[in-house]
Amino acid sequence: MEAQLEILSDLQTRSFIYKLDTNMWPVWHHHPEYDILLTLKNTGHYINGDYIGELQPGTLIITGPNLPHALHPFEANENDPDRPAMAVLQFSRESMGDKLFERPELMHINKFLNDCSRSFEFFGKSRNKIHQIMLAMNELNDFQCYTELLKILDLMSKAPRSERKKLVSPLYSPSLNKETVNKVDLITRHISNNLEKTISLDDAAEICMMSPKSFSRFFKRNTGKTFVNYVNELRIAQACRRLTESKDSVSTICYDSGFNTLSNFNRRFQEIKGMTPREYRKQFNSK
Repeated sequence: MEAQLEILSDLQTRSFIYKLDTNMWPVWHHHPEYDILLTLKNTGHYINGDYIGELQPGTLIITGPNLPHALHPFEANENDPDRPAMAVLQFSRESMGDKLFERPELMHINKFLNDCSRSFEFFGKSRNKIHQIMLAMNELNDFQCYTELLKILDLMSKAPRSERKKLVSPLYSPSLNKETVNKVDLITRHISNNLEKTISLDDAAEICMMSPKSFSRFFKRNTGKTFVNYVNELRIAQACRRLTESKDSVSTICYDSGFNTLSNFNRRFQEIKGMTPREYRKQFNSK
């Protein structure tokens, strides 16, 4: 599947799109609409601009317009309509009505949508309320879904800071031409599929048919991260899953995640998570 600007043609005749999707979207893509994504069953990681986050059932994200993003689940797609992978809401200011969010009653949502240029992930009570609303929308008519979308945006805009996290750094500014998006999708999927193996910058540069120096600049400009830091963050995300879902030893998880030494694994884990692998496992098990 070729990564590209996604055209949501339904929004030319509708105010919004709501659907329960059977599969996740691993392709690095972008579109001018807002995207509200609720993960229902998968684990893995997601990429939103220059941010890498953990994917698990209940993960709730709103992505701003034209921010490249992708979802990389660990599990294979089931294509089972009875067990959807995620609930999706997509809309734009234009599709909802050019002046709608300029009304006095909706100015707080207008400000929130401006802030969404850097995307948000939601947690706690706010996430739980929105989770319930998005699932219930599957049983509602279009008008009822329209009002529920406004309710969701109201809840998001009023969520306390402890229950929402801004994702994308202020200076992130990728190139969104088709060739660039295709190359980034090609290399990020290659990395995700080979985390347990040796992944060298030279090999990555060759895949993109670039010199290592040019590739390094290209990768940093379009992902917001150095190649090494990007690979390490994905490996740590994979290790986090193993720490919470298995009883495997830390050393086993270290080597299975692609790290060559336990000391390097512990150091990178501390840098990214602010704690040791053992502390992370203990914190998760105490919940």
